[in-house]
Amino acid sequence: MELLNAFSDLQNKVVVVTGGYGYLGESITNVLAKYGCKVYVLARSVEKFNEKFCQNKSVYFKQTDVSNISSIEKSIQAIGNKEGKIDVLINNAYYGVTNHPEKMTSQEWRKGIEGGVNQFFDCIKNAIPFLKKSENGKIINVSSMYGVVVPDLTIYDGREEFLNPPNYGTAKAAVIHLTKYYAMYLGKYNITVNSIAPGPFPSAEVQKDKEFIKRLQDKTKLKRIGNPEDLHGIVLLLASSSSNYITGQNISIDGGWTL
Repeated sequence: MELLNAFSDLQNKVVVVTGGYGYLGESITNVLAKYGCKVYVLARSVEKFNEKFCQNKSVYFKQTDVSNISSIEKSIQAIGNKEGKIDVLINNAYYGVTNHPEKMTSQEWRKGIEGGVNQFFDCIKNAIPFLKKSENGKIINVSSMYGVVVPDLTIYDGREEFLNPPNYGTAKAAVIHLTKYYAMYLGKYNITVNSIAPGPFPSAEVQKDKEFIKRLQDKTKLKRIGNPEDLHGIVLLLASSSSNYITGQNISIDGGWTL
């Protein structure tokens, strides 16, 4: 009970999470709902949403295509008009194209930038009028450790192994700067803006490759991969009034990888 009381101000806060039923998004959504938030998941598939949240009465679906500016605008305005405010915006969704750095086409590069940072701007822009109506508006942008450092070039079984394509890391680095910019601008409205940079959080499917997971573990100082629950503490902190004097920061949750 004491733990719940630590974030008691989260009760009834209106939270918008893009990509809220993905591997990390589902965990973020669930912990915020657990602490009493009214969470709107912006995503494309109602079927996937129902698979994850059909029993959770505090989580709501808003069909949204984050690659479509009009779709973002309509969804955020509908939520803001219905609730009268938005307390927390969490930009978590990502879409892009992966390829080797010498083989990536210009079209693939641009899609990764569009899906990695441009949609964050669109969500922030449309949410600002409703965040201003909150007593302590919060924006949390999900970046990546690859927005802080470049991936190692690993030689494995005689071949190069790149962990992430160039457009991914570049977009995630841009997310960190976008965070700092809007923290500067929105401070006068008592809106804080921070980013988190998850490290190795491979999905259940990726974890089937035990040798690859061992290589990831060895790159961290804690010698393990991240679990979605490892994000709970920082998300609760940044969404709550406990972080009212924290803004413009990028916080790595990576087991010490970027040290």
